Amino acid sequence: MRLIPTLLVILTMLSAACGGGSTEIAPTVEETTETLTVYTVNYPLAYFAERIGGDQVEVVFPAPPGEDPAFWTPDAETVIAYQGSDLILLNGAGYAKWVERATLPTSKLVDTSAGFADRFIELTNSVTHSHGPEGEHEHSGSAFTTWLDPTLAVEQARAVAAALQARLPESTTAIEGRLSALEAELMSLDERFAAAAAALGEKPLLFSHPVYQYLIHRYELNGRQLHWEPDQAPDAKMLSELDHLLDHHAAGWMLWEGEPLDDTVTALDDRGISSIVFSPRANVPAEGDWMTAMAANAAALEAIAASVDGS
Repeated sequence: MRLIPTLLVILTMLSAACGGGSTEIAPTVEETTETLTVYTVNYPLAYFAERIGGDQVEVVFPAPPGEDPAFWTPDAETVIAYQGSDLILLNGAGYAKWVERATLPTSKLVDTSAGFADRFIELTNSVTHSHGPEGEHEHSGSAFTTWLDPTLAVEQARAVAAALQARLPESTTAIEGRLSALEAELMSLDERFAAAAAALGEKPLLFSHPVYQYLIHRYELNGRQLHWEPDQAPDAKMLSELDHLLDHHAAGWMLWEGEPLDDTVTALDDRGISSIVFSPRANVPAEGDWMTAMAANAAALEAIAASVDGS
């Protein structure tokens, strides 16, 4: 059974020895086609993984459109899919609390914010309220929209890259190159936010929801956060509380997670407050991607800054 392969080897050696020196037999090189299945708990991490991993990753972010991934809970079938993945990217800082209740393989978990846990912003007031498909939930513990500080987003992207390099060592250089390109875009975003914030100075701002802590802290914005929802009109009590706040925080703009209702916009207009959308973009946008959404946020801040300069 081994006769034919042996003869082929002998013939090849004889051919090389009998004047066939110009003929070279190239060594066989196996190309790596391994693809990692990566599950994430929010869209920013899915975007980072896709950008950094390229065609060597299949990224899955299973939260339904229109839900806040921070408070969404996957069903049993989806948890099993997480368990079967090659890598699970967590945001950390208390984000996606369902992870604490689920049994997930620790060897596959990567907490992308663990490296800057000492810089988490602790929430001083616990607030429970209800909105959207995810229903009642509580804002307590640490603020978790870490990526709204692009310098922290860079650190999360680096954690993603390190996890991919550990599992795809032959692609270390390619991963490093894609990470560098992403870092450059994130730092450019940081520069835009910083320039707009500098132009705003101490001008008071309102934020519709308590998810902007890292943005406010990074750029030293004079902001106050409310608990208003874009798809719900404020009641008389909420408007009264706003009027009281405006007595000592005379804001001219409120930044929203999404487009507010027309009636809400009118109520704010009557108080001299313009409504601006600045989406944290934790879920997949209807158009564009995470970076285009962040660029739109930068443009929103720049528009506010321009109105200050023109006043």
